Amino acid sequence: MKSFQRVLAALTLAAFLPMSVPAFADTASIEQRLADLEAQVAELKTELQQQKQAAPQATAPQGPAKSINPTAANPAGLPAYVTANAKDGFAIKSADGDYSLKIGGYTQVLGREFDSSNKEGGFNSATLTSYDEDSAILLRRARLILQGTVAGNFDYYLQPDFGYNNNFTSITATSTSAYAPALQDVWIDYKQFPDFVIKAGKFKTPFDLENLQDSRYTDFVELGLTNNLSPQRDIGVQVGGNLYFDWIQYAAGVFNGAADHENPYGGTSTANYENGNATGVGRIFATPFKDTDIKPLQGFGVGFAASYGKEKGSDIPTSYVTTGQEPFFSYNGTPGAAGAVQNDGPQLRTEPQAYYYYKSLGLLVEKVNDQESLEYQGTGNSYVRYKPNNKAYGAQASYVLTGEDATYNGVTPKYDFDPKAGHWGAFEVAGRWDQLKLDPTIFSENFANLNSSASEATEWTAGLNWYLNKNVKVVFDYAHTDFDRGSFVASGNNGNRKTEDLFLTMLQLNVG
Repeated sequence: MKSFQRVLAALTLAAFLPMSVPAFADTASIEQRLADLEAQVAELKTELQQQKQAAPQATAPQGPAKSINPTAANPAGLPAYVTANAKDGFAIKSADGDYSLKIGGYTQVLGREFDSSNKEGGFNSATLTSYDEDSAILLRRARLILQGTVAGNFDYYLQPDFGYNNNFTSITATSTSAYAPALQDVWIDYKQFPDFVIKAGKFKTPFDLENLQDSRYTDFVELGLTNNLSPQRDIGVQVGGNLYFDWIQYAAGVFNGAADHENPYGGTSTANYENGNATGVGRIFATPFKDTDIKPLQGFGVGFAASYGKEKGSDIPTSYVTTGQEPFFSYNGTPGAAGAVQNDGPQLRTEPQAYYYYKSLGLLVEKVNDQESLEYQGTGNSYVRYKPNNKAYGAQASYVLTGEDATYNGVTPKYDFDPKAGHWGAFEVAGRWDQLKLDPTIFSENFANLNSSASEATEWTAGLNWYLNKNVKVVFDYAHTDFDRGSFVASGNNGNRKTEDLFLTMLQLNVG
């Protein structure tokens, strides 16, 4: 700035000096003085230009990252950046933002204890015997997350899981074989247009509101009963985005076609796409008051999801499970075996859904309607066919006792856990009620057996969540489930399966 002022003063003096020189001044002297001034101006201009060229280097961000060599893609040799924090985990990003890699993940160590006074557990229909439910300490989830950007407009996401029951067998197993790697999510998307993002790979089907929450941010250790009638992860292609200032979110895609509750712990759909069994899924969700001045309604959202497919064959639900992940319903026969129940055409699922968050209060409701065409081979070559209509309802509420905001994406403590400073993190209480009702004709027409399956389950869960900081969370849940119209032959419980009472606790460590 001083150099510029000096140049300006010299130019002003040079411009007005001839007008201030008396007519009788010595001409030779004046010409000499003008030449000197011009030389000074030229010198100052050179100095000013050098300072401008040096300015970007003096103001470049300082940090652990180092400048890279100039290339065709980065001719200026701008620096890349490496960061590590609670929000992003460990991240590497190019200066122009076109290339990035974030490394994160989370672990969930789960303890579950069933009430010993009313254990019942699984049932073997061949021998009419039951086995106890398993109380255990489990590594419920152990997931590594790699995500980032390539060439500016392409995002990628990879999430393998090394936790419990990823071999896609019975969730009640507690042996070492119950742990096996699984590829939970792997997808890429093209985001040139934010309102029309193309996504392909394996990911959560855009359907169930509670299931679409990240497992790190749900209010309870396990999902509710509505999850049994919903598609989980599947392989497919979808388009989606945000419209009207992000007031409307939409997603629509074509998938292989996952059965109800199929492979929720990993794996992929077993539907045969080549035989025309693909499923179309669509969801629209609106937050109409998001950017208005009506603060009590800014956190209100309402939506609707639907899926339709013409699945045929043995790809039917293996079982429906309780909060304790114990099977309480399954169709007759082993899928694929002679005489077993199988799909016979269209399946239509719908789900109206909504949530509401205001300050420390959170609410979430949903209802699933599931109509599926089923068949099994009866006597001779005749087939018995029916289209049962199954339903599930769910409602949950939460309240943050320490005053932080409740959100669909979890709670961030105002103060991290630090006993010396008198800070204990954030505390949240939560409650959930849900119910699953199976079509009674399923049992009257021998698609399922009341001796081994219940036709109705009603569950309520009470929970306490302790957020020590953004990365560490402790959950305590107590779940109670009643069953109606269905029992184990050996149970002797007035025609109903025994009530399931379960205490769950979980320690979660999350990075990124």
